[in-house]
Amino acid sequence: GENGILARAKEGKDKYAQAEQNEIDVLDNLDNYMSTVLVSEEGYNEEAKVNQPKLAEGMIPVYYDETAETWKVAPKDNKGENKWYDYDTKQWANIVTVSDENAELRTAAVGTTIPMEDITTFFVWIPRYAYSINAGYYKTSNTEKPSETNANTEKKIDITFIKGNTNVGIDGEVYPRDYDEAQVAKGQATPKIVHPAFTFGDEELTGIWVAKFEASGTTEDGTSVGNAEGGNIENVKEPDESTYVKVLPNVVSWRHIKVGEMQYQSMSMKDNREAYGWSSIVDSHLIKNVEWGAVAYLCYSKYGIVPMVNGNGTSGTDFYDFHTGAGPETAESEGRYENWTEETHGYNMSNGVLASTTGNVYGIYDMNGGGWEHVAAFWDNSNSYISTSGNSAKVNYFDTATNNLNSTYSKYWEAYKVSKEEKDNEIIVDMETLTQEELWDASKSDSKYEQKRYKLALETWNNLAKEKGIGINETAGSWAYKGLVGTSIDWKTAPENTTSGWGRAWNSDYIGIGSYNIPFLMKSGGLSQNPVSGLYYLEGSYGTGDCLRAFRPALAF
Repeated sequence: GENGILARAKEGKDKYAQAEQNEIDVLDNLDNYMSTVLVSEEGYNEEAKVNQPKLAEGMIPVYYDETAETWKVAPKDNKGENKWYDYDTKQWANIVTVSDENAELRTAAVGTTIPMEDITTFFVWIPRYAYSINAGYYKTSNTEKPSETNANTEKKIDITFIKGNTNVGIDGEVYPRDYDEAQVAKGQATPKIVHPAFTFGDEELTGIWVAKFEASGTTEDGTSVGNAEGGNIENVKEPDESTYVKVLPNVVSWRHIKVGEMQYQSMSMKDNREAYGWSSIVDSHLIKNVEWGAVAYLCYSKYGIVPMVNGNGTSGTDFYDFHTGAGPETAESEGRYENWTEETHGYNMSNGVLASTTGNVYGIYDMNGGGWEHVAAFWDNSNSYISTSGNSAKVNYFDTATNNLNSTYSKYWEAYKVSKEEKDNEIIVDMETLTQEELWDASKSDSKYEQKRYKLALETWNNLAKEKGIGINETAGSWAYKGLVGTSIDWKTAPENTTSGWGRAWNSDYIGIGSYNIPFLMKSGGLSQNPVSGLYYLEGSYGTGDCLRAFRPALAF
């Protein structure tokens, strides 16, 4: 019976098994808590006054041999004459990866040359820091340049590196995660806070790795993927089974790819041990807007410079042959040019380093010009473009019925709030209820519709202004929205404007917060934008793989 000795014995066994599982669950949860919530100064390098770059298996620390013009294995402890990082001298830490075919290089002796043809990726370390905007806060207008002095020498952002994954600066001060906007008067410095890019989901990071160049890729025969060869979009080379993300200089960047595929290709790097040699601890993803901001802020501090424009590319029906790591045409000319050669404009040449975030080979490239780059951020307006452009052929990051972000991927995407009307797709103008598409129809030329477009865009901007560290609200004095100009919808800054116009951030970067059908955010500006810094450039985009869209991955662990 149910009270018999065998039944009781089975019950006891089941309870014991459940208790054992409960204990395992508790320990797993505790381990997760310890690794993601508790903080420590572990990883801080007292001698370098910065967090040492966090290495995973397969990552090779390197320094650049100026004489030989090659990258060589650096000492992991950063000691000796061939240090691989010194942020005080604008030497940002670099690592490279190699494929299994060259696995011996992963454990090669210090000083060993890593041939460029063996490298699969370059990444640059951005250490955890706290920042304060100390000049130009909310002051730039449409026509006023942020400064009459050289943007590379005027250090508008004060950076203090942080110890480990704590909030303790190298100066001993404890810095908060946020500040109240009401505390800051117009034009005054902001309180110093820990940059939010170093919080990844529930985990506090000692730093992040950012791709040194825009992503690239090749097919089995070595042809560059995502390039409108000959300026014809019909000639775009699609990836094949041999294609994987590479991060290399002096190659054609990977474009003509929708943002969901960018995310998929970036996240797939995590499990491609054969190509990179790292373990699954590496969390690869499409760079987020806030992570882009972390690099941009470092540029505007004493530890970096504002890079000049990578203006290289060939015009045609569609632009093509955008070379990664290219510098401006000359030190005095930042416009678009086509006469690129590796010997004159390569990343390590005198022109090339002008487009680096450090002014030397140790910085990050293509953040100003090159291809417009998608970041993993979007206006959360439930528009169908979110799921059609934001999903890949293999992974749905967004629900196809609601166009909302699936919670599984929340740490990989940034969702920026819009008004409830826009989110619900029920926009009321007088007594009329319109969809997003209907409101932004150019045939609705009455001023009441224009006022509504502006009002919705203003609410989006105000929501965005609450975000810290993204390099828009803290550096822009004006913004543009999609409004009626003549008989078409175009960028403008106020309802009463009759001509097109752009909002501006520092260094004349364009700021456009978009409309219903361009929900995904772009950065860096395009090569055709001439001397527009790109670091704080912001515009919405369809994300459908239009001609100038490029991307770069980031790593967190």
